[in-house]
Amino acid sequence: MDDVELVIEKLVPGGMGLARLEGRVAFVPHTAPGDRIRGRIEADRRHHLMVRCQEILVPGPDTVDPGCGVNGRCGGCQLRRIAPETQDAIKTGFVREGLERIARLDSAGLVVQPLLPAQQRDGYRRRATFQVGWNGSEVLLGFFAHGSHDIVDLTDCPVLDPRLSALFGPLRCFIARLQARAALNAIEVVAGDAGVGMVFCLLRPCPNADKEAMRTFATEIGVDQLWLRLGRAAPRPLVTRRTLSYELDGLSIAFGPEDFVQGHALQNRLLVAETLRLSGRLSGRGQVAWDLFCGIGNFTLPLARSFAAVLGADLMAGSLHRAGKNVQKNGLAPVTFRRIDLFREEGVSLLPWQDPVDLVLLDPPRNGAETLCRHLATHGKAGRVVYVSCDPATLARDVAILVGGGFVLETVQPVDLFPQTRHVETIASFTRNGREKKD
Repeated sequence: MDDVELVIEKLVPGGMGLARLEGRVAFVPHTAPGDRIRGRIEADRRHHLMVRCQEILVPGPDTVDPGCGVNGRCGGCQLRRIAPETQDAIKTGFVREGLERIARLDSAGLVVQPLLPAQQRDGYRRRATFQVGWNGSEVLLGFFAHGSHDIVDLTDCPVLDPRLSALFGPLRCFIARLQARAALNAIEVVAGDAGVGMVFCLLRPCPNADKEAMRTFATEIGVDQLWLRLGRAAPRPLVTRRTLSYELDGLSIAFGPEDFVQGHALQNRLLVAETLRLSGRLSGRGQVAWDLFCGIGNFTLPLARSFAAVLGADLMAGSLHRAGKNVQKNGLAPVTFRRIDLFREEGVSLLPWQDPVDLVLLDPPRNGAETLCRHLATHGKAGRVVYVSCDPATLARDVAILVGGGFVLETVQPVDLFPQTRHVETIASFTRNGREKKD
């Protein structure tokens, strides 16, 4: 493929730089607005070119020293070369662009607040998946390179919680001693306010000698929980020395290494506080609330403080069990939890649509909540919907469904839960035909 010189015009949702070559759009990963680069065309697609940056000839005006030796090779931290204030503006733009382009909302009436920035931009990430591979007899441990399954070998990582970054060295040495080392393809790591946990992901069973070595290793390096996952099966505990937990507005929330927790502890507290504000919770109004995709109760527990009746729904039985225990442990009024597949029509139909509900709070994974939003638009009696999203594109799709069903989009608040990366969290607040007014 040919080498080309390009100037990056802007970053698009997904974090890639956009340039133009002879009237055609070109996407270039790991670049910044204003960069003049030399790149190589790697793919000529129907509507665009994919270009790999080989050299930054002139850096853009809002670039900084990334302070990371693998930036540009590692698949994470797509925005690390960009100044923090510019990162924040770019992420706000991702959200607005999705709502204008996909949801086709009028920009004049669209209320997208400036992104709530992260005060801690490094050393924050409390969960990650370390990829495991081999270069001959040498262990490779790190993250995937952009757009590939090649492993970028790491000795540390600036965005990780220091307790997790410190695991690279000990893990690399330990993996080399395992009999079943070739069967180990990933290690999931997580840190709570209290406790560190990990899950060894194996393609086939390991011998008892390896399991005993893992128990000893966990004790030596201070890991509180160590679990094993075989293929796609649910993980099973091997070491459970101490419960993992984090604090949230005076509540203690316990979780397991396999549970989903937000990656930034401080920003999660901000996210929950802002979500509750937009839910009307801080004014104390409301009798009935649904927390859909509730997980271990990150939003459920704070809602249970103010609403007379709360329904939490999720598909993951283990997370629901821990959510129930968290409600009990914190002395909150009972919450009804139901195991429901909220992505499927037959699951969504099990919710009590015939009953009025003051608040429906959605916090789906990246693929959004299309089926659920269609039911809300046609069958629901919710006075207010608050949608927490980690993907601007699926949020925009679902916003269009809700607005088309008679909901009014009152405000959109981006929150930076993933500094240095392309990811942005968003809270969108709706009322049915404007019956309520936001605080």
